[in-house]
Amino acid sequence: MSQKSSSLAAVVAEDLQDRGFRLDTDGRTSVARGSSTTLVPFEAPLAIVSPRNSRPLTVVSTIANAVHDGHVPVLVADRQTETEIEHILSDPFLLRDRRAGRHFFPIEDRIRLPDDSYACLGTTGSVEWFEGGRQATDEPQLRLAAGGETVTVLESVDALSCPGPSTSAFQYRYARGDDGQFRVFDSSRMIGRYNSIKAMRADGFRPLPLPLVPEHHVRDNGKLARATLIARVTGHRTVRYRSVSF
Repeated sequence: MSQKSSSLAAVVAEDLQDRGFRLDTDGRTSVARGSSTTLVPFEAPLAIVSPRNSRPLTVVSTIANAVHDGHVPVLVADRQTETEIEHILSDPFLLRDRRAGRHFFPIEDRIRLPDDSYACLGTTGSVEWFEGGRQATDEPQLRLAAGGETVTVLESVDALSCPGPSTSAFQYRYARGDDGQFRVFDSSRMIGRYNSIKAMRADGFRPLPLPLVPEHHVRDNGKLARATLIARVTGHRTVRYRSVSF
């Protein structure tokens, strides 16, 4: 935790104590216990946590760790990160959009395939993961588009679980050899060799980001996750709490 984040978290901890909470430490996390119904609509301990940044994967990991321990996360945010975190947590919770199906945030994690290679793209344009087709079922298809063009269609989000989709699901994949070089393959052969990911990108190939599927991260205590609070320290050490999911 940075010095700034630590300072802001201390202000939030002090504010919760002033509100009648009892503070203790659960490992490295400050936990506020007591009557929380003034902030969330049920009794639960509050974990004061400071995400390292406002990227979707960081935010969901911070929430998942707190709720796994049985706590409602209180995310300490500054002026710069507050709006970005609110965007991730507001309805639809942990989703980019919910038009005709769920639309997911792409995250830094990669898609590992059964042969220990990773999926990659040979097209430009923004990446979009979304569910579509078979809308009457509980497990709609997961679709990937890049630059507005469909790249692949998987049976469901569960296809991304270990051991991962078939290598045939993607046109390209890459792996790092024992010599440290990155090799790019199509369905049948190696088509490129690069000294770095940067060089691979320069030749038109880029690692494919995994979609952030909420249930793959928050596997239990969903009620606690949806009660997440954002704590923003304003002027004169005043704390403003915002719930974005109920």
